[in-house]
Formats: sequence, structure tokens, C-alpha cells
Amino acid sequence: MQLLSKIEDLTLVPGPVYLAIGVFDGIHIGHQAVIGGAVRSASQSAGRAVVITFDPHPVRVLRPERAPRILMTPANKRRAVEELGVDAMLTVSFTREFSKTSAEGFVEQLFKSANGLREIWVGEGWRFGANRAGGMGLLESIGQRFGIKVNAVPAVLVNDQVVSSSWIRAAMEEDRVDQAALLLGRPFALEYLRPTGKVAGPCEQTGRALLWAKLMLDMERRVEDRDSFSDLVF
Repeated sequence: MQLLSKIEDLTLVPGPVYLAIGVFDGIHIGHQAVIGGAVRSASQSAGRAVVITFDPHPVRVLRPERAPRILMTPANKRRAVEELGVDAMLTVSFTREFSKTSAEGFVEQLFKSANGLREIWVGEGWRFGANRAGGMGLLESIGQRFGIKVNAVPAVLVNDQVVSSSWIRAAMEEDRVDQAALLLGRPFALEYLRPTGKVAGPCEQTGRALLWAKLMLDMERRVEDRDSFSDLVF
């Protein structure tokens, strides 16, 4: 999978291009539905499926006091995305300056940089652009202007509840690891390196919620320092 770090790098991906855009924190089954749509469309047209995501989490930049605990490190996310059959992944550095980009300006940058942008896939509730001004109506309008098909994927439900990263965090905090795995579509795993440098082993069946909370706090500090990790599976 090709790794890209700025929007202009989309010129490096052969077209036609099919984009899946979102924060995708956790790559849960709802995210997989969005990404899977782009992958299927690309494969049917001999195109390239590209995931666009953001790092750090936008809330961590704009409202750090309300920032959620991250569910995976950048390396975890890259592996999960690649396993879905994606051809390239663009991780946009989310800064305060970038947050001021207008909704129209963001899509225009994508259109100008991508080689034959055919489709954009997003979750139906996705908001984008400065002050979250862009919604599906605006995205579809811009798409028509540039000849881009916009696909809004409905939320995925489990037991009549929308699958979300927040639900997964709550499940982990309450030691409902099996439920988290159901929502993720795979066992919950994160990367962690013990201070001694030895890889942490499998979690015990008791106290996993407390361990998860401790590891997440430590992982967030290390992610900011771009430290290295090894896998820990719950």
C-alpha cells in the first residue's frame, strides 16, 4: 500500500481514483463499510482505492480538553486499512491552519491533485471543512460541479444501535472486550512497548479495562513522541 503525507501526493497515484474519507478511529465495521465501497468501485473500474484520514484526531487539536482516547496507533491504522485491500493511504496532518480550509477548498484540492477522481465515499453523517460547514448536501453539489460521484454510506447498526468509536471506547472501559471485538469486526488490539523494551504479552481475562485505560494513556504520550510499539491483543 502506497503511503502519502499531503494532498498533493495524490498525483503519485495512477487513476482513476476512488476516495474513502474519514477520521476512521478504530476502523470498525462502520468504517469498513465506507472503505469497502471505495475498494469495490475501484476494482470494478481498474482504478485505485485511496483512504484519506487525519492525524492527530481533529478534536485533539481543536478541543483538546474533550479529545477522546485513541483506539489505535498510526501503524495499527495503516495495517488495518491495508488489509481491506486499499491501494494508497493519505494521512493528512491535522493542524489549526488546516482546520481553516473551507469545505469547497478541501474538495477542490482533492479534485486538482487526484488523477481522475471518480468517486468519494463517506459516512452519511460526515462533516468537513472549516467549522464543520460541509455536509452531504454541499458535498453532492460540489461533486456535481466537478463530475465526482458522491456515495453516502448509512450507519451500520448492531442491536439497533449505531456502531461508533465512542461505543467501542465505552465497551473497553467497562471490560466488554467481546462486544468491542464485535463492533470492530476483529479482536481489539493495540501496539505497546513496555518501558523495559520487552513486548507485552496477552492480556489476562481480569482487569482488562483498567489495563486498557493505562495503556491508552501511555500510548497517547508515546504516539506524540512517535515511539515504537509492539502488538498487544485483548
